[in-house]
Amino acid sequence: MKRNMSKEVVITNYKNQYLVVSMDNGKAVEMFLKAPDALEIGDIFIGKVKNIVNNIQAAFVEIQPGVIGYYSLKSNPHHLFSSLSNGKLKNGDEILVQVERGNIKSKAPVLTSKIQLTGKHLVFLGNQKFIGISKKINDVRRRDALKEMGKRLTAGTDNGVIFRTGSAGKDDAQLQEEYQSLLVNYKNIMSIYRSRTCFSKILASPRNWLNYVHAVSEPSLRVLTDIPEVYREISNQYTGAAEKPLCELYTDISYPLIKLKSLETQISRALSKNVWLKSGASLVIETTEALTSIDVNTSKTEIHKNNEETFLQINMEAAGEICRQLRLRNLSGIIIIDFINLSSKEAEEKLMSELRKLSREDSVQLNLIDMTPLGLVEMTRKRTYRPLYEQMKEAGYFE
Repeated sequence: MKRNMSKEVVITNYKNQYLVVSMDNGKAVEMFLKAPDALEIGDIFIGKVKNIVNNIQAAFVEIQPGVIGYYSLKSNPHHLFSSLSNGKLKNGDEILVQVERGNIKSKAPVLTSKIQLTGKHLVFLGNQKFIGISKKINDVRRRDALKEMGKRLTAGTDNGVIFRTGSAGKDDAQLQEEYQSLLVNYKNIMSIYRSRTCFSKILASPRNWLNYVHAVSEPSLRVLTDIPEVYREISNQYTGAAEKPLCELYTDISYPLIKLKSLETQISRALSKNVWLKSGASLVIETTEALTSIDVNTSKTEIHKNNEETFLQINMEAAGEICRQLRLRNLSGIIIIDFINLSSKEAEEKLMSELRKLSREDSVQLNLIDMTPLGLVEMTRKRTYRPLYEQMKEAGYFE
């Protein structure tokens, strides 16, 4: 099968961090910065309780020197102490915790005592009696069969299992083998953590570089990197896979990869307040703590006699670029868009229909709420990683 080279992921060094860029036809659609020693969701540590705040039913646990996470006492009633305790958590206690969610904006990473181990087709739930099945598995008979298998696998234990989407096409023997492998890993963690010192990393979650930019492993995808260890990780991760990305190691030291792909220019554009469209129109993107506002302007566009048709064309072009910018900048929360006013309901519905279609293409949950009586379009986007602006600021881009 011939590969379409229009889709690629570029991974290179930038500001002493790893820069991961998803590109479509040479244009960046997603960017992510990752420090080599940064936390991964799924990492497991021996942490020390620094402070307990009873009025919010939470503890703050230091998992690495200077790195403190939020630990909900309500969600985690049972603690995995690394030494003998009476069961009540207090300052100075050392406990086993897993990173459940990374830090977003000013929020600390979220920690949990409910250990989960993620496999290719299953998620093992330690000491959590629950059987879950991916909502993307629609076949009722297959869902019922997986539920019965889950009961058999976890019988006589307090553990649970979640069947991921890929489990639908696997036979029972493969799923049972994967579950047993995860169970062995879990038992090993439970047997060794009490002998480890504070801040020890008990488990390092494997890095899936393509997940940072929500890239999908498919024959049309090309991965290009000038970092040998990243090349090895990706190559090993997809060994034996039926469909795997074409991963290449870039070795031309005379012309850096970041220059070859004009990444510094693309970063600059992704952080700019103004975005120009091909029509001569422009977007003004402003982000505050409460929301992101996007204003669509005619700017240099030539306005012909049929203003309504011209305005609709500008708005349709803007809709596509706005959805790209949301992904590129990783903007989330409430998004308010001030399109150019349209006089006809038919034109408004065409615009809203286009936005609905585009919102379904985002790998992060993007919801189109409605158009307000003032003509403003309201959308919401799920928070995942930190916005690109914050990542770049932390890396010293603006210094």
